[in-house]
Amino acid sequence: MKIDFASTADIWLEARCYQSPSALHGWLSGYLASGSRLTHKQWLTEATDYLELEVAPEPPLSDMLPEFYDWVLAVISAEEMAYSPLLPSDEDADVAEQVECLAEWSKGFLDGFGASERSAGQLSEDVVEVLRDLDAFSQAQVDDLDDAGNEGMYLDLSEHARVAALTVFYNMNRSAGSSSTTLH
Repeated sequence: MKIDFASTADIWLEARCYQSPSALHGWLSGYLASGSRLTHKQWLTEATDYLELEVAPEPPLSDMLPEFYDWVLAVISAEEMAYSPLLPSDEDADVAEQVECLAEWSKGFLDGFGASERSAGQLSEDVVEVLRDLDAFSQAQVDDLDDAGNEGMYLDLSEHARVAALTVFYNMNRSAGSSSTTLH
């Protein structure tokens, strides 16, 4: 299964979500990268809170959220490292919106990582460095819409964010199999 930004954004719009698909993808990626896991019921509660929904999600959002969780976990933990932040394509958004979604994804990643409460005092230097990078990315914006370098900057930042997420995941999940409990 593959989840794309445009289809997800349509579901978000219909459900009146107050966070972008990128933000929630970032949150879940950060949470999973920390070594923590959620049951589908716990995930639905966390997603509802993060999306700032006023009522419990209904279909198609309620149907999609468990698939979203399973998809992110499968992709971020896959050996082929095909993981990437959920961001709009060139056809779906201009570079300013793409950078805004990357900033939302980065903030979401940090929020999810923090929500896991698994990092107190035990972060490697590499993890601290990439978390600082993501903090900087969460402030990214396009100042000059006519700057020809915007697209290159966006591509560089999104690739750096992808590698940052994988760095955190592999650092924090190395021994998670022996000390982490997955709830079902």
